[in-house]
Order: sequence, then structure tokens, then C-alpha cells
Amino acid sequence: MNPMLRLAPVLLVGAFSLPAAAKSCYVHSETSGAVPAPVVTEQCFELHGLDDEDAIDWVCQDNEAVKNSRREIRDSCPDGHFGICTAAMTPETLANERAAGSQAKNGTLPTQMSDEATIVTYHYHASDRAQAKIDCESGGGSWSR
Repeated sequence: MNPMLRLAPVLLVGAFSLPAAAKSCYVHSETSGAVPAPVVTEQCFELHGLDDEDAIDWVCQDNEAVKNSRREIRDSCPDGHFGICTAAMTPETLANERAAGSQAKNGTLPTQMSDEATIVTYHYHASDRAQAKIDCESGGGSWSR
């Protein structure tokens, strides 16, 4: 038997047992008119510990009602961030990535997330870097560089 044919099943099993590539959502926000500028204008987030690998696609979709934000699915978040916020995921986080940690624990929705589910947000540009850190920590997140 051809040696390549013998290796084919082993290679197929190996390829399918690899973990799925993580995806991320890159967000760029702008303001126009008399609206106050957002504190964080450029960020990228990843969802970890979810059973549904397609959740990032749903969370990252562009919302037509919000014209001041562009969202883009990427394979991973790029380098060059000034800070990282890691917070617990809640069902509310899937509707609004800023609703994480203690801000989202109001008890109104049933918890369907695993305790290990987290959202990791990389911050690239902000009008006030200190405020970005305060927002992370006051929402129950953990800040790192």
C-alpha cells in the first residue's frame, strides 16, 4: 500500500482535532455633530470560553442604526494596544460588548454562560486612557498592559 495512503487518516484526524482559530472584532468609533466623543475610539475584542464559536459573528455585525461605528471580523487582535480589559461574559455581553462583569449582573436574565466565559478587550486609541482603565475596573474587569 502506498505510504501516503496510510498517512492520510492520521493527517485527517490531526487536522480536525486542532482547536478552531480564534476570531476577534475590531471596532473603530467616530463622532459627528454635538455628540460627546467616546472615551475609547479604537478597540478589538475576543470572546473566550464560549461553546458557540459563531457568537463573535453575531456580536460584531455592523448595526445600521449606529452609523458612527465600524466593526470588522479579524483572525486576531493586532499588536500595539495600550491596555487590556478582561471581564466575565454575561448573556448581555452578546448584545453589547461593553456590558460585562458586574455591570451586567442585574439578575433579570437567566445565566446561560459558563463561569469561564470572558471577553478580552484590547484598547488602541482613547481620548482619555486613564478613564478607559477606570471604566474597565468599575465594570468588574481586570486591567493589564
